[in-house]
Amino acid sequence: MKQAEGKRGPVAAALAVGFVAAAAAGLLTASQVRSTSSVEFCASCHEMTLFRRTWETGPHGTARMGAIKARCVDCHLPHEGVVGYLAVKTRAGIHDVLAHLTGKKTDWLSKWKNRGPHVHGAYESGCRHCHKDLVVPGIPIKAFSAHRAYRLGETTLHCLDCHQKAGHGDIAAVLQAGGGQGDGPAGGGRL
Repeated sequence: MKQAEGKRGPVAAALAVGFVAAAAAGLLTASQVRSTSSVEFCASCHEMTLFRRTWETGPHGTARMGAIKARCVDCHLPHEGVVGYLAVKTRAGIHDVLAHLTGKKTDWLSKWKNRGPHVHGAYESGCRHCHKDLVVPGIPIKAFSAHRAYRLGETTLHCLDCHQKAGHGDIAAVLQAGGGQGDGPAGGGRL
């Protein structure tokens, strides 16, 4: 009996140390996720200058009043669960850091022109995370009809099929005018 009691002490100590280590790792991870989710962090690399500038003048940027302000992570990361969110955030972060360190340039105008249907770099779940009520009273009848069809699954259209300028205004025009030259954002294949 005394032998069994003598073994409980080290096991309890190991469990306590494991619990404290796991809690510390969780808090550190949460802190890092939070600190790397700000617009300032995303725009801290010069490659993101174009995207910050177009976001600031777009409907979800800081310059527009009366619209929902959104951070980069609100649109460009999925909001279907913590695992998917962290996996995409980690993958995109690693890609962007490597592209920055290696000087990789992306032809964003070509990417924009050749994008497939529903490929915008923003996640539908990001739109729906903020825009929960799509048929609020007072919206135009055209928007009401389109949102109703979307909610009922009567259309294959996605949010950005109709709201292409919601995130960065008319970024295609900026790119075509040469506004993105020299910025060369890495962006992880997103736009």
